[in-house]
Amino acid sequence: MSRGAGPVPDCDVLVIGAGHNGLILANYLARAGLRVLVLESRLEAGGGLSTEELTLPGFWHNTHSYFHDTINVMPAYRDLHLEAFNARYYQPPVQAGLPLADGRGVTLHVDLDRTCRGLARFSPRDARTYREIREAYGEFMETVIIPALYSPAAAPSRQPAVLEKSPEGLEFLRLGRMSPRDVVDELFEDEHIKALLLHQLPIPRGVVHDYHGLGAVIPLVISQVEHSQLCLGGSHVLAHALWRALLRAGGQVLGIQHVERILVRDGAAVGVQVRGGRAFTARAVASAVDLQQTFLGLIGEEQLEEAFVRRIRGFKLDEFSIFGIHLALREPPRFRAAAFESALDQAFKLDVGLETPEDYERLWGEIRAGALPTRLGLYVSVPTLFDPSQAPRGHHTLLAWQPAPYALREGGAEAWDRVKEEFLGQCLDQLRVYAPNLTDQVILKAAALSPLDIERKLPNMARGGVFMGRLTQDQLEAFRPLPELAHCRTPIRNLYLCGACLHPGGGIIGAAGFIAAHAIADDLGVRRWWEG
Repeated sequence: MSRGAGPVPDCDVLVIGAGHNGLILANYLARAGLRVLVLESRLEAGGGLSTEELTLPGFWHNTHSYFHDTINVMPAYRDLHLEAFNARYYQPPVQAGLPLADGRGVTLHVDLDRTCRGLARFSPRDARTYREIREAYGEFMETVIIPALYSPAAAPSRQPAVLEKSPEGLEFLRLGRMSPRDVVDELFEDEHIKALLLHQLPIPRGVVHDYHGLGAVIPLVISQVEHSQLCLGGSHVLAHALWRALLRAGGQVLGIQHVERILVRDGAAVGVQVRGGRAFTARAVASAVDLQQTFLGLIGEEQLEEAFVRRIRGFKLDEFSIFGIHLALREPPRFRAAAFESALDQAFKLDVGLETPEDYERLWGEIRAGALPTRLGLYVSVPTLFDPSQAPRGHHTLLAWQPAPYALREGGAEAWDRVKEEFLGQCLDQLRVYAPNLTDQVILKAAALSPLDIERKLPNMARGGVFMGRLTQDQLEAFRPLPELAHCRTPIRNLYLCGACLHPGGGIIGAAGFIAAHAIADDLGVRRWWEG
């Protein structure tokens, strides 16, 4: 058989990588009537959507992605009917909490009145400010900012022209010229309230307290347009839902297919070659893997302009990674500060150890110096408080993430193999300062994943970076990853990007795959069914 002058390709669109962005792209295009094939180097689809029995049988641990903040606004969740494929979510009423070493604590709730009553115990003025921001920015975020996350990156001059038309937009622009630390210092007076707000940024958003030009994430967090939720049954259930939806739409996923080369003929991508020599041909190739692996590894420098290669090499990867701690427990942690603020024992995301903005300065100073952190600040959650199915009856799991450097100053990344168990012990000691019931008798088993472990398991997360590129002002929106790549298309015809190196970045947002679906559908001449 032939199509025109040449043989029929194996598929219309070949997607490299079965993370959530690759699967979302594949779903949209398969439902548009295209023949779609997804190749994944691992046995299972999902990438960071991973839930595993790391400690003991029956204890399920979410090893990478866990806090899903945009499910309520994610187009793919609605368009692909993922709930019908068993992807169901729960939004804990107590969204975040900060226990303090002095026995006090403060929490953030879905309910605004409950949040403000708690904040007022620390600062009545800050409680009023929080309420004013929440009420002023909710509609603005919902109608202006969220749609921008799921649209192709606008030209740098376009966004200010839109925002300056309203008082909220103009103030958003002003705050956006500041760092998050600058914004909390201007708006709030209590150091602990500032710390709790800053804690919402690095995980799952990838934003650090002193990133200038990103101060506008503070009203985004306060407005709670994005609601932090967990996937019932574990994060991998979302990967299963995307995979099953794709099969229903006629798409295909092949595992254990390590792509070694993107095949290029006459300046156009025509397929890929996998380990073992097998080739798959396609009308279009979409890469969900990281920027440098795509171009420097799968394309090769010899097929690219020297200046372009230099710019690819200059793309900055994440400046911090994650040290993951996973516990199988006889009982949940009981925080001393719950005597002051009872809601702490039911908080979804807990800030354990970073009590003031200065604590963030110290921790990131150590990370940037490549030091093993001594200023510990854990992102803690107990999934089984909200979803008992993730542990045997009457038992619990605990997740704690500690920001850390990938390469240690003494010994580089490989040093993690030597210090991992000792550092795990230090993190547990920090946790026990705040939750003393977590004794050796309560902790049935502990497991740790170092930044090096992350890279070994998921090579797409180069240097243990879970956001596939630093979220700084020069690598956002129309500049992410590079201006000439910001709209998914590349200098290689028929080669597209669809991973988190694109706008708007990492996390379970599902935007990069959604936006790439628009570009590929247009170029292949198929209707965007999702637009009616």
